[in-house]
Amino acid sequence: MPQYLPMVLQLKMNVEIGFEAKELDTVRRSEFREVAAELQRCGCRITFHSPFWDLCTGSVDRFVRHISRLRLQQALDLAEIFQPMHIVCHTGYDPRHHGHSWMSWVERSLEVWEPLVRQVEKLQTYLLLENVWEKGPQLHRELFSRVNSPQFGFCLDVGHQNAFSETSLPVWVRDLGEVLKEIHIHDNDGSGDAHLPVGAGNIDFAALRSQLENNGWKPVLTVEPHREEHLLETLKGLQRVWKVF
Repeated sequence: MPQYLPMVLQLKMNVEIGFEAKELDTVRRSEFREVAAELQRCGCRITFHSPFWDLCTGSVDRFVRHISRLRLQQALDLAEIFQPMHIVCHTGYDPRHHGHSWMSWVERSLEVWEPLVRQVEKLQTYLLLENVWEKGPQLHRELFSRVNSPQFGFCLDVGHQNAFSETSLPVWVRDLGEVLKEIHIHDNDGSGDAHLPVGAGNIDFAALRSQLENNGWKPVLTVEPHREEHLLETLKGLQRVWKVF
């Protein structure tokens, strides 16, 4: 934020702010308040991306589950300051390690998700689970059915789906569209999570747009370029297929 805040304020950009352990442990609460006040003064809408590195909410190790909940809780604790529309989280599920017992993984993860969801209900925001390594939407569907709340929803990452999933994008949207609140927008050719500009890979964004429009679903679109020069390319590519700005 110190590097990009002037640009964000000048352009009045809506931003998804990502937090990791280092920031949560070292940035002063007063600094968070100053940044939040400047963003709010300019009318910038805010979403959160919670920490995710090395976290696993359904781990067989209760200490790993405890640390996972602690880090996610630290992000939630900043919600009163920033007032984010959404708080995006990864599940931490990896089918290479947990695929043989995914229902047991879900059971263990409930001790993390249930109290967090009850908190976001009081904060009047949404806690969203993003897809990463999951091969299909089954795990997300199970979690949403087990923790039933209108404030608990889905963040579709189309780049992750294209690179890691064994289930087509239309099926992901069909099965989770009713709880779809946000989409992370970036492109790749299916070989890896490249975070390319829209149009530089093979993701069918036009078909995605049509499926959403046909069902009346209007999730927040969050672009995720990993290189500064890709931001404008991503917006131009998105404009060609989405025509929303």
